Amino acid sequence: MELRRLTLDDIPACSDLAESRSWPREESKWEFLLTYGEGWGLFDEQGLVGTTIVTRYPELASVSMVLVAERAARQGHARRLVSHVLDTGVSTLFATSMGRPLYEQLGFHAVGFTDIHAGTFTGPASGVSHFATSADLDDLVALDTKVTGLTRPYLWESLLRMGTVRISERGVAGSWQVREGRKLIGPVIADSPADACALIADCAAGDPSVRVDVHDPEVIAFVRENGLESWGEATWMVRGAEQLPGDRTRYRAPLLQALG
Repeated sequence: MELRRLTLDDIPACSDLAESRSWPREESKWEFLLTYGEGWGLFDEQGLVGTTIVTRYPELASVSMVLVAERAARQGHARRLVSHVLDTGVSTLFATSMGRPLYEQLGFHAVGFTDIHAGTFTGPASGVSHFATSADLDDLVALDTKVTGLTRPYLWESLLRMGTVRISERGVAGSWQVREGRKLIGPVIADSPADACALIADCAAGDPSVRVDVHDPEVIAFVRENGLESWGEATWMVRGAEQLPGDRTRYRAPLLQALG
């Protein structure tokens, strides 16, 4: 079994592996994460067996895309992949119910959750926000750093280039086409759950298919009342610290679970 760095050339194999485990292919997501993060893959004579990606910030590392092929399941490959990217610093990840026991064994503990929602948003736009431009970049980065505790200007640079960012007087929300026909909404930073709902409505209205991962009960109720269905929960976990950095009370939805 060979363990090596993943490259952009491996994206088709990564997408095939994801699809085989009932994950969406989302090749643009793999490209984004492998461009800004460090991907590792396990290979046998049949091809790609398992993957993981770690995105490193000055403050912590975010672990994601932990996948193992069905033919190699329950053989310790996920543990090997995750252990390979962990160091002595703080790490975070989102865990499915299946993966959580392994991560707890590796020293992670739960600090929150997110409820994944997707579908056609049936409500109207709120009209509270306007589109951001490159002139807003410094303010967006400063707000994100204050709320998340993470230094990641590339995230907002990328969103302004490949997606959209909407600003209101009480928050910001980004969105981008993670795959054909599906818009992913996030990050959502808002002073209150009601402010988050208004921003989500402006991002989602009129799109045939959207996804947003939220945890506030008020926001969960709002997106369900407006046509989105729950795909299940993921547990937010941390290793090497008691809590995540920043003022997380205003962090209503991540851009990607993979990015923390």
